Amino acid sequence: MAQIGEKELKQKIKSGDIKNAYLIYGDEGYLKEFYVNQLKKKNVEPAFEAFNYHCFNGKDTPLGDILKDAELLPLMGGSNFVLVCDYPIDKSAADIDLLKNFLKDVPETTIFVFWYDSLEFETKNNAKLKAVLNAFAKAGDAIRIDKRSESDLVKMIVNGCKKRSASISVDNARYLIATSGSDIKTLLNETEKLSAYVSGGEITRDIINMLAVKSLQARVYDLSKAVMKGDYDTAYSVLNTLFTLKEEPTMILSVISGCYVDMYRVKCAGIAGMPAEDVGNYFNYTGREFVLRNAMRDCASLSVSQLRNSLDVLMQADNILKSSAIDKKIVLEETMVKLLLISKEVKYD
Repeated sequence: MAQIGEKELKQKIKSGDIKNAYLIYGDEGYLKEFYVNQLKKKNVEPAFEAFNYHCFNGKDTPLGDILKDAELLPLMGGSNFVLVCDYPIDKSAADIDLLKNFLKDVPETTIFVFWYDSLEFETKNNAKLKAVLNAFAKAGDAIRIDKRSESDLVKMIVNGCKKRSASISVDNARYLIATSGSDIKTLLNETEKLSAYVSGGEITRDIINMLAVKSLQARVYDLSKAVMKGDYDTAYSVLNTLFTLKEEPTMILSVISGCYVDMYRVKCAGIAGMPAEDVGNYFNYTGREFVLRNAMRDCASLSVSQLRNSLDVLMQADNILKSSAIDKKIVLEETMVKLLLISKEVKYD
């Protein structure tokens, strides 16, 4: 009965150490869903699922109705498994009191799971959610499942290839993460696809470039890199590709801004004599450590003043996109021109 992590939850499920109440939250969507399904698989007999499994969208169902089902006895023994997804518990003090009272005496035959999938559950500076977390920790287990580190993702890819009789180097596994992003589900799909393609051989960087799905982050990184080099042709080619793929302009601008923020953070840290790792720890780049490596390499060609001017341009573009009816494509193209000129230290005003 405590706050635990993914490793402890995995061990408990495997050993059959099942609690009557679970709170599952955190940043890693795929793993949260995976462990919810593992708990269901462990505690719900398929033959009686229609009677003993109750799933609720927390946004649509009052807590009182949910708890009535949580009090039911299971059919033919086993467990009464109640899964509640994304309940906005901090919106109502009455709901919090109702839930806390229920958790004080959960029926022995009930497995009650609160799962936060798309809705954020952040206890920092939120006394209501902290009280809910503590109530679950006393009644059963509260589990925070956050994104895995890059080294963990690399191990997952290397081992995944090995299980499929293929091989990939550590460096190329890192390159796959930089190319396809750190989403576990995407990386597992890419690992399976690339392993099938090489059919027992080695997954090289050329094969990754040829076959791997490229994330928006990776495409925008290519765009930013071209801008910093003053490569107009490549920059506009990548931008046109993003438009062709129907990527939302505000999302493109957001990711571009993120690239410049990463560089600014690393640049300032370097001036202060701090390593890039400190930036990663302070701003939480878990699973995206490659971003800081890229930023550290790319910001060498830009001064702090250039980065600040670039961030000003990006902020102005963001304000225009959100507050005017101007063609968003034109706004992005003009922004690219300004960033290219800043990279060349050319004044455009």
